[in-house]
Amino acid sequence: MHICYIHGFLSGSAAVKSTILKNYIKENRSDLTFSAPDFPDTPKEAHDALIAYFENLTKKYEKIGLVGSSMGGFFSTLLSGVFGFRAVLLNPCVHPQDYFQNLIGDHVNTVTGERFTLKPQMLDTLKELDASITFNPCKIKVYLQDGDEVLDYKKSLAFYDKSEIVLMHGGCHAFTDFIDIVPEVLDFLENKN
Repeated sequence: MHICYIHGFLSGSAAVKSTILKNYIKENRSDLTFSAPDFPDTPKEAHDALIAYFENLTKKYEKIGLVGSSMGGFFSTLLSGVFGFRAVLLNPCVHPQDYFQNLIGDHVNTVTGERFTLKPQMLDTLKELDASITFNPCKIKVYLQDGDEVLDYKKSLAFYDKSEIVLMHGGCHAFTDFIDIVPEVLDFLENKN
């Protein structure tokens, strides 16, 4: 099975959780393969890059599981619906257009070094992508930490109410102690639990 980490906004393939997951698989699960694509931070370009990436990846791997964090959780939900992948979401972003309206303007992704501008019309793209989401709740497991200082975890509780949800007290948006749940994350993606 191939495990793919989908990073969040202003992040990249070398994100802390991506590195933790990659190293865990390398050291403990030689039967699995891993990748973490870099993709643009702007919504349409991110969507198009991810769809193209997975159209290609599905030619190479029969079984793919996703781990998506924050905005990567949003895209993982969308990709799960399009391709039928199982996905684990970590403090996922729900209805990103609600958050991004406060982020209009110039940004630098400190992980990738990319400079870009979020424009008001990009909120329409996010609304369209959000409205297009359909997914099988049984194929998604959500981990939330109620100490998330960026996103309101209650939105995820409502949106993913038919999926399995693990609500942890404390923590933060970056997801504290991710390494502790990696084995059960992989179990879910492999459909072992």
